[in-house]
Amino acid sequence: MDDLEFRRRILSDPKQKDEALSKVMAENETNSKFVDDVLDLDLKIKQAMNIDVPEDLADKILFSQTSSALDDKKVLKPNFARKAVALAASVAFTAGLLIGQINWGSLIVSPAHASLADTAIKHVVHEEAFIRHLDENVPSAQINAKMSPFDYQFTNGFPYHVYYLNHCGFGDSNALHMVFQGQYGKVTLFLTGIESDNAKAFNKDGMTGVVEPIGNTSMILVGEKGEDVKAIAAKILPLIKPMS
Repeated sequence: MDDLEFRRRILSDPKQKDEALSKVMAENETNSKFVDDVLDLDLKIKQAMNIDVPEDLADKILFSQTSSALDDKKVLKPNFARKAVALAASVAFTAGLLIGQINWGSLIVSPAHASLADTAIKHVVHEEAFIRHLDENVPSAQINAKMSPFDYQFTNGFPYHVYYLNHCGFGDSNALHMVFQGQYGKVTLFLTGIESDNAKAFNKDGMTGVVEPIGNTSMILVGEKGEDVKAIAAKILPLIKPMS
C-alpha cells in the first residue's frame, strides 16, 4: 500500500483498522503520526459541533402567543442558530490548525468511574479481532513517545511484553491504548485525560479491571477474568512519573 492510498483510507475513516493499515503504521512513524493527527482533528470537530441548544427552542419558534412575539422569534432565533453554526465551524477550522498543540488534560470534564470502565470494556471487545494476531514488540522508547501528549512517562523500561500501542478515541476523549502480556492472557491499558477521584475495581462481561487515578488523568487496566490487574497496577504505577 503506497502513502497516497494509506492517507486516503485514513481520511475516509480514521478509526478503521486492518492488518494492512497496521503494517504501514508500524513501518513508518510518519504514517502513525498522521493517524494520530487525524483522530485528534476528528475529536476536535466533534467537540466543536456539540453546542447546547435550549430544549424548547423549536416550540418557541413554531408556537407563539402573539403575532408580535412570532415576528421577534423569526428575526432573533434563526440569527442565533446561524451564529451557533458559524461559531462551531470557526472552532473546527481553528482546531485543524492546532493539531498536536492542545493539552488534552485541561479540556476534559471528569465522568463517573462506571463510564470509564464501560468505555474500556466496549473498546476491548470491539478491538479484539483486530489486535488478536498483532505483535509489534513495542520498545519502551516508543511507549514514552505515545505518552507525551498526557505529560507522563515511564522512568524505567515497561516491565511487560507489549503487543500493540497506539492512540485511540475513548468516549468523548482520547487515550493511549496498549496491549501487553499479563500472567494469564493479554491485558489492555488505557491512559486517558479523563480525571477520576479514586481507585476502583470492576468485573463485567467475563473481564476484570481497575481504574487508577494518576494526577488529572486515569489509567484503566482490563484483563481476562482471573487476571490480577491490581497487582499489575501496583507494579506499573510507581514507574509512571510526570514529564519534567
